[in-house]
Amino acid sequence: MTWEELKDESTPDLIDYVKSVNDPGYKDLAEAAFIALTFRFRKDLIDKCVIMSRKWQRTEDDAIELVNRVFNRFWQYPRYEHSECKDGNTDKCFRKYLYGIANREIVKLYNPSYSPYDGTEKVITSLIDPSVNYEPERLKILQEYEKKLDQAFAKLPPKHKIIYLTYKQHEKEGKNLPRHLTLELREAVGGLSQNTIRIYKMEANELMRKEFGNG
Repeated sequence: MTWEELKDESTPDLIDYVKSVNDPGYKDLAEAAFIALTFRFRKDLIDKCVIMSRKWQRTEDDAIELVNRVFNRFWQYPRYEHSECKDGNTDKCFRKYLYGIANREIVKLYNPSYSPYDGTEKVITSLIDPSVNYEPERLKILQEYEKKLDQAFAKLPPKHKIIYLTYKQHEKEGKNLPRHLTLELREAVGGLSQNTIRIYKMEANELMRKEFGNG
């Protein structure tokens, strides 16, 4: 499937397609939908990022780098929820959502002392967060993928899944997990040493690559 086939799809549908990226059967659809979204919102985001970058005494090339980081962040963590769009204008709400990512990413880019962690990070034991009111279709997708994850992780001890999900959710490039989360994770997996956790993490990632083609 190509993004051109989806260019007339509604923004809500495109977002939902992107959210299905972790389901092997929908990966091509998710990738095409993501490209369609970038074409739809790229110009607006560039204009916004140029203004933001100038405030940091940066160039238009820096703004383009920021735009790329914003879209990459959404691709990695497509957490936009339609239920949070109060006025029903998804294009407007999604644009604001992207601007919010840009505000955070620009600090990471230009403030070397920035920490990506805020102290609210917690151990992840399931793809489904009981505190989140998911839309039915989104919940169904998560439940289906959770079932596939459980089938895959049945080949390893249960602690591997907790370690995998926690790192997948919180690990930032070039950064270690914050100390409070490291301690909580060790407690959640029965007091394993940090070295053992690293080994379990590598084993879990290798399993995911074999089962789903990703890690």
